[in-house]
Order: sequence, then structure tokens, then C-alpha cells
Amino acid sequence: MSKKWKKWLSSASFVFLAFANFTQAHGPIFGTGPHTIYKDGVGIELKYEREQEQDGNEQALHLHATYGLTADWAVALEVPQVKKVEEDQQASGTGDVMLQTKWRFYRKDFAEGRQDQIALLAAVKLPTGDTESEPSLGSGSTDIIAGLTLGRESRTLYYFADLRYRLNGENEKYLKKGNAWLYGASFGFRPWLNEYWEQDTVFLLELFGKQQEKAVLNNQELENTGGHSTFMGPSFLWSYQNWMITGGVSFPVQQNLNGEQEKQQYQFALGIEQHL
Repeated sequence: MSKKWKKWLSSASFVFLAFANFTQAHGPIFGTGPHTIYKDGVGIELKYEREQEQDGNEQALHLHATYGLTADWAVALEVPQVKKVEEDQQASGTGDVMLQTKWRFYRKDFAEGRQDQIALLAAVKLPTGDTESEPSLGSGSTDIIAGLTLGRESRTLYYFADLRYRLNGENEKYLKKGNAWLYGASFGFRPWLNEYWEQDTVFLLELFGKQQEKAVLNNQELENTGGHSTFMGPSFLWSYQNWMITGGVSFPVQQNLNGEQEKQQYQFALGIEQHL
């Protein structure tokens, strides 16, 4: 075999292995990335999340199922089992179910093993959680989320960003939580360059936040609601073939809340995912 062909095959193999790693759907833990699953692919994720406040906490075990309608368009269903603790009260059960979709309208692959992607996303949260429990397990409203997410990935470095808007509905008690802007940005790196069939590890530093309007009850704004919160923290993704384990923890950078509200102390997430 000539040196020219050897060089070409070597370059082609490197590019293939670099792009093959993208099928493992690396992305932020606390935000969202532009990845979609392959056509007719099925992804099953089980994810535990905990939000700790000063006088209580909220824990949730999310079952997330994704299906690839095409290589660039996916739909998903998320069902949470929630446990809430507020001072001396606690409640547990099924929370609000969410229907999601994502359309990746831009993808460009580069010879050096880099890939750029941009996607639109939308979701509808249904009022399936119990609102009569103390504390409430659901909002009692139908909410809509829409936004944009983009990412740049290479063999060693990762960049992600997303911006979403949440339009909250009114529940049967005439309470409407404030609409909110959700945003996120993250930087990641792969410390060890392995082959596709070997285990793979990526570390991320994530920054994300929420700017929320005041809630409205019977057309009156509630003073102790809404505000701006920003969080930051490390996360990781460990994958082997079609399995992935993810985890992360974040802490408040700033919490500029209106009136008197209980502040969050940290957020924690740990999940396992398989693509079928």
C-alpha cells in the first residue's frame, strides 16, 4: 500500500472515531444540548435529582424515554416520582409529566474531528402532579417551554449554550407562576483520548440560571415570588459503548430573590442512560 493511501486511511479512521463518539450524546447535566438520537433509536434514562433549601428539599427520580423520528428530530416523555419536604410536612408521588421534542436544524462536521450543532426545542408540562397534598407535588397548570441550544465538540474540548423561555399557565386556584427565562453555558474537556469501543470520560463546568417574574394570584402580584438565580458547578459524563453515567453538583453564585423567600443551598444530579 502506498504512503498516500496509508495517510488517507489513517486520517479517515481518526475522523470516524472522533465522530463516532458524538453518538454517545455528550451534553450538559443541568442544561440542555443540541444532540438528537439516531433514526428509530430509543434512549432510556433514569436520573435522580435533589434540590436542597434552608428548611426543606425536593427529590425526584425521572424516567426519561427518547425516540428518534429522524436523525435530527426526536421526541421524549419524562415522568418524575417526586418527594418534597418543607419543615415538618412531606409528600411523595408522581409529579408533572413533560412531553418534549427537539429538532436539530444545523450540523457541520470538520475534518479535524470537530462538530457544530444547533437545535430548537419545545416542551409541554402537564398538570399530573397532586396539588392537594402538603406540600404540593405539581403546579396544577399546563406550561410551555421553547428555546434554542447549540454546541461545539472536538476530540478534547466541548462548549454548550442554551436559552429557553417558560410560559406558565394558571391553575384551578387562579394562581399563575411567573414566566421565566432559563439560560445555561458550559465548558468541557476529555482528559484521555480513547478508542470508540473503550470507556470515555468528559468533565464539564456548568453555569446556569433563571430570571423569573412574580407570581400572580387573582390578578394580584405576589411580592415574595420571582427573582434571579444563578448556579455553577462541576459535572461528568462516563460512557462505555451504548451506556452512560452522568452526575454533577452545583452551588448558587447569586440569588437575587424578591421579598422573603427560602434560598437554595445546592443541586445534585446522578443518572444512568442506555441507547437501544
